Amino acid sequence: MEQTKRFYDFCIPYNKDDKLMRAILNELVELGYKTIAIDQSFDHSKKEAGKRGSEVFPEPHGIEHLRKEFANKLRILQRITILYVDANVAHAMSVSLNLRKFNLIAGQPKTDAALTHCCTAFNGDIITFDPAAGSRLLVQRKPYIIAVRRGIYFELKYAPAIADSNNRKDMIKVAQNYCTKGKSRNIIFSSGAAHEFQLRGPYDVANLAFIFGLSEDQGKNAIDRSCRQLFLRAESRRLGKTIMFVKGEGPIVFSDSSDDNQSEEENTDEMDALVTEAATEEDERENSQANKRLKVA
Repeated sequence: MEQTKRFYDFCIPYNKDDKLMRAILNELVELGYKTIAIDQSFDHSKKEAGKRGSEVFPEPHGIEHLRKEFANKLRILQRITILYVDANVAHAMSVSLNLRKFNLIAGQPKTDAALTHCCTAFNGDIITFDPAAGSRLLVQRKPYIIAVRRGIYFELKYAPAIADSNNRKDMIKVAQNYCTKGKSRNIIFSSGAAHEFQLRGPYDVANLAFIFGLSEDQGKNAIDRSCRQLFLRAESRRLGKTIMFVKGEGPIVFSDSSDDNQSEEENTDEMDALVTEAATEEDERENSQANKRLKVA
């Protein structure tokens, strides 16, 4: 399993311009991020009709050169965001081999029915929305609770809010909806930054919790602990059943029940011997005192 360190940003949109990507990654390093995910979007509702029943999802973009360049600075994951309108996406996801090559899978529903499916049956890790695309869907309480129980996380992006005031209003509205319906559980913060000037430091992002209706601890977890739990959940989904080997750093001591019983018997015998010895000393002391009284008499 890949090791990750805080802080996290699980939405860095992919760009073909390597110069721009390097500028964004360098800015992330300077701000203190250690684990990030490069995102690519795919609109399932616009898939070709001839590809029905076959592989419809794209392969991950080639970013091996970026991973080598930032090997000691960043852990770079790959993520796909699937835009869809109905539950037909479930079959395409179940037979896809390309999806298994991504570390993270996010769903971006475009209708209310798709939002309900995303919370209750979507085989992914993240539920996101794009205010720039006009997505203003509000989740209901029951689907939200089901999503939390399934280990699904809801994503809030701050870069679109920086770029446009209308996007900021929509994002605050959705965040307040999460607070009302599900007490802002399973929330993560991502940037969604297309430019390095849209990035902010981890502690500045955590302070967004006060605007979005989260507590201080929830704001800190949204860029740290919750992201780590999300990554572990995604790895378990991607790898399935695996064998784990645990290596100890010190000697391992095994205790046997027979040894425990023997030690208990030895302790009991020692206690009996001490009691007997004490009783004998007490008898001798009483006899000596009695002899002294007789001599005096």
